[in-house]
Amino acid sequence: MSSSTRAITRLASGLLIGFVGGIVTAAVTLITMYGSLIKLMIQPSAPLSVSALMAVFNSLTIMLMVGVSITVIAAVIQYLGFAELSSINSRYSTAKIGALLIPVGSIIEVPGIYLFIDTMKELISTNQLNSAPTLGIMMQPITAALSMLIPSIILILVGGILSLVGLILIVIGYYRLGVDYGSDMVRVGAILYILAIIPYVGPFLSLVGIIMMIIGLFQIRQRPVKT
Repeated sequence: MSSSTRAITRLASGLLIGFVGGIVTAAVTLITMYGSLIKLMIQPSAPLSVSALMAVFNSLTIMLMVGVSITVIAAVIQYLGFAELSSINSRYSTAKIGALLIPVGSIIEVPGIYLFIDTMKELISTNQLNSAPTLGIMMQPITAALSMLIPSIILILVGGILSLVGLILIVIGYYRLGVDYGSDMVRVGAILYILAIIPYVGPFLSLVGIIMMIIGLFQIRQRPVKT
């Protein structure tokens, strides 16, 4: 197997892992969240409702870790693919950097999101424990909890920006790959892939783009790269 073929196989595999893993994680998250919310709505007493709400946040935390793990694995595999292609053609060096920025950004986001969820849980617990607090007693823990949101928001923003930059660089790499191989599937798929940042229709178009890129990569994996 040539270097270019091996690189393209890795790229297709990385996209496939991210696609399948993302779909499965999203499905499990929806099912878990739906079950937790149903329990939250049918439990009339406040303590039970708080317990159910805590279960929702705990489920979110678990799914977050699973999602980030899949993202990191998929990005690392794509990094290996673009790294090998960049040794053939330096035009893919930016995509290699992008594939590295995505897991870095995701890892930075994790403590921020975890801290945000933990703060929400603390606020809920504080509100539950202090059923009839004075204003001073109530505001102290709430103020302390809200102050924890500042570092979490900073981490989420920094991680999100790095991931976005990485996504853009990867899309550029895939588009160039489509040009080098003369594949409209990869080129159009790359354009649709970046549309994930558009609200509502973006995620659906991005999924279509990923599917097109995977198909295109498997179709052209035997072709030599034009340098």
